[in-house]
Amino acid sequence: MKFLSLLFCAFTVSITAAEPEFPLTADSKPQADVAKGTLIKDSYTASESSVFPGTVREYQIYLPAGFDKAQPAHFMVFQDGVIYQAPVVFDNLIAKKDIPSLVGIFIKPGVVPAANDNALPRFNRSYEYDSITPTYSKFLIEEFLPAIEKKHAISLSQDPNHAAISGNSSGGICAFMVAWHRPDRFRRVFTGVGTYVGIHGADQLPVLVRKIEPKPLRIYLQSGTGDNNLYCGDWWMANQMMERSLAWAGYDVNHAWGEGGHNQKHASQIFPDVLRWLWRDWQTDIEVKANPKGESKWKGYEVVEDEKWVAAKESCSYASVITSDSNGDVVWLEENSTHHALFLTRHSSGDNPRRFGESFSPFALHDIAFGKDNCLYVLCSMKATKDTVFKIDRAGQRHDVKFISKDTLAVAFNSVLSIARAGGLVGNWPATEHLPGLSEYGGKITISPDQTTIYQAQQGAEIIAWQYGTNGSLNQRQPYCMLQLDSEAVVNPQSLCVDTEGRLYVATSLGIQVCDQAGRVNFIIPTPKPAHDVCFGGKDLSELFIACGDSIYKRPTKVHGVVSGQQAPIKPAPPKL
Repeated sequence: MKFLSLLFCAFTVSITAAEPEFPLTADSKPQADVAKGTLIKDSYTASESSVFPGTVREYQIYLPAGFDKAQPAHFMVFQDGVIYQAPVVFDNLIAKKDIPSLVGIFIKPGVVPAANDNALPRFNRSYEYDSITPTYSKFLIEEFLPAIEKKHAISLSQDPNHAAISGNSSGGICAFMVAWHRPDRFRRVFTGVGTYVGIHGADQLPVLVRKIEPKPLRIYLQSGTGDNNLYCGDWWMANQMMERSLAWAGYDVNHAWGEGGHNQKHASQIFPDVLRWLWRDWQTDIEVKANPKGESKWKGYEVVEDEKWVAAKESCSYASVITSDSNGDVVWLEENSTHHALFLTRHSSGDNPRRFGESFSPFALHDIAFGKDNCLYVLCSMKATKDTVFKIDRAGQRHDVKFISKDTLAVAFNSVLSIARAGGLVGNWPATEHLPGLSEYGGKITISPDQTTIYQAQQGAEIIAWQYGTNGSLNQRQPYCMLQLDSEAVVNPQSLCVDTEGRLYVATSLGIQVCDQAGRVNFIIPTPKPAHDVCFGGKDLSELFIACGDSIYKRPTKVHGVVSGQQAPIKPAPPKL
């Protein structure tokens, strides 16, 4: 009996270890009557100024039969060199007009040559491919592709709908990340047995896909039950999680699951049909759209319209602080090397920005907010060691208020002005006592719609909540929200604001992260540039504004913001817990 059990176990192992065959179709085999493209082999050495300095990588370029170098070309990039019989498949599918005539670019990962005969080279593959930072996309788009265009006298289309990217295993996650970070350059993606696991943070991706506004990408994934299951994760499960997240978020996504292992066999078999799917309708409708069927469950659509950010003001000297009043007038500080100037714009009536108040030259400006008296309060340092608050009335006249220490400012409807300072919080303006300080805990603050809670950004990824009394007291400090980390494990929260329903909006390196009343990041609104500050403005406070250094952007919303210094407390509905 024991012998039979052992025999059964051995038989079971042999069955589960067997991998099905994946024979190639005719589309992956040379055809006698099909014109052949040409392959150019070369290598590229990165300069010391590169993001991957000193790396050497081999590459090949496929040029289709009859290629016209004078015309910008559709193209497809592959990591790890030539895979999936791609040049042969290109020949056959281009001849059938199933895909456009395109250039293939097959790149191997970088290697830093060995220092001497008794040393190993440094192999960059995992660092380049498995990382979910934008570093490789920067290298590929801003350095490598322009270099080979110049060297080989070819022109690659700048239309992102004309560009595809692919890879297997770590090359697959790399391909996805390039398109994820730069949908302005790549919109079609195929990943075979993609490494969506915890090597350099890719296990975060299924959550990020659900939280970040859908991007204009078309994505095909392949994996199998025999895929890797290692110290960093389960490839088979991770690929399914990615597909489910992409489908939930409304992406144009397809997949092929099988019983194969961690190799190229299954991906090579399906590659011709993958190309047909990625490039479908290329002759009539080449555009890849975000949420093409309108089926996305992204929670951000509860708040923002299905529109993009538009520039409210471009070519600023430098704008990093922005606020608004209850009428929707938006004010920002514009800085140059010699002075600071506040600008006021009434976006509800479409007026052009105009200067609000006189120019002034503080050492540094920390925050601005409107008060109940309709004046704009400005917290700044007039010298390196001297900090003050002044206010500007609607006629543009400046009035000194009181010398005070620095950091952040919020104004409540009951005219309590809260200043974080090294020596403590000053409340009950003008100050009568020093109360427990905020400054030791971090940065900018804002007040909840009911004006009983102060939210404060921390260095890193945490938001702190304080109970806020009408006498300016601060009590019951505790963590409120852990922000979603970005690909480099930092978010750098810059500024905060709230809407009438109690959501908290935080400007971070990932975009505007939006938390519900229970402190959960529900969704993230990407921004065209890194946002330094965020507020509601415009008609009925129904537009979201961001200050991005050299530009001010706005986007319509379905909700309304709060200007706590000019609006009575608002009690939102309780959250769904």
